[in-house]
Amino acid sequence: MRGAYSAIYIVNVVFQSVITLLMHIGGGLLLAWLLVEKCGLPSWLYAITILVGVITGFFSMIKFILSTMNALNHIEKSQKSKQSKKGQNNEK
Repeated sequence: MRGAYSAIYIVNVVFQSVITLLMHIGGGLLLAWLLVEKCGLPSWLYAITILVGVITGFFSMIKFILSTMNALNHIEKSQKSKQSKKGQNNEK
């Protein structure tokens, strides 16, 4: 069962990472559309906001992955310490 749980966890992290990236790109597109259509700014603004969206999306995605891996390591360490304490209590 541990293998299935790990696979589901990895799929979840990948899915959330991709969503994090796409949200920044989508926000940039929405901002560009509003500025071009409603304010009459030039259409090259799309390129700039997409580029900024990709850059901020990658930074956000990397930050999310690093914080998730840190949390996973913390959980594994706490489980190992609980198991070692349990083993010490059984020896007494």
